[in-house]
Amino acid sequence: MSADNGIYILKTIRTRKQEDNAWVKTEPYAVYRVAETCAIDNFDWYEKNQPYNLGSYMKDVWGSSPVFEGLQDADSYASKLEKDIPILEYGISLIDTDYVFYNDM
Repeated sequence: MSADNGIYILKTIRTRKQEDNAWVKTEPYAVYRVAETCAIDNFDWYEKNQPYNLGSYMKDVWGSSPVFEGLQDADSYASKLEKDIPILEYGISLIDTDYVFYNDM
């Protein structure tokens, strides 16, 4: 039987950074979130068939992830998660987008 799971690093774009207690506008920059999930082909399906629901899907999967400003930090976090998962069929993968995550600045 297939586990159909993997750890996925989602790259999205932000246009604001927090400085002290305020968010200030910046040039767009990448941020990363990490989640272990199954049936990642749902991402492609939503992207092609229901793009209006893709943001909700992304929030459901990666919404509780910490936000990393560097891919190396996200990859390190993913590697730590990997050690605690006994069966990981698809390993660690990057989903590289230029989307803005729901409710991100």
